[in-house]
Amino acid sequence: MIIVSDTGPLRYLIEVGAVHTLPRLYRNVLTTPQVLDELRLGYFPEIVQKWAQAPPAWLQVEQPRTVSFLDCLDKGEASALSLARERAADIVLVDERIATDVARSIGLKAMGTLAVLQDAGYEGLIDFHAVIQTLTTQTQFRHSKALIAQVIADYDRRVRDRT
Repeated sequence: MIIVSDTGPLRYLIEVGAVHTLPRLYRNVLTTPQVLDELRLGYFPEIVQKWAQAPPAWLQVEQPRTVSFLDCLDKGEASALSLARERAADIVLVDERIATDVARSIGLKAMGTLAVLQDAGYEGLIDFHAVIQTLTTQTQFRHSKALIAQVIADYDRRVRDRT
């Protein structure tokens, strides 16, 4: 399985201590130099900047041959979607609505930070509820309370149905 990540999911997974789950869940994890450049910006938390300065060996950094979508997306999103399309990625990780819509319009499966955390919780790689609590109270992650409640309810239902 190949996934390509945009800035947002990497940022929040780093902040909540769950970024290590990516290669365990999805094997081949790619991003672009543009995404790493964004993660190094001074307004990101120091833990994110340091991680991006020396990313782990499991993260493959590739420059897409052509970066499309710059008319409607930022450089990180545009490069991530371009690379995902070029590499025929199974999943592209994006949190922004416009990037998600563009990804789906070109036939890519898009997932966000919350879906990754659900997968990691299902696999027993994280304490899902504790990480969601951290995400919603100690980071700048912004999604509606209704969406967060729905994700938690879906997670709890799936865990209950497995037992």
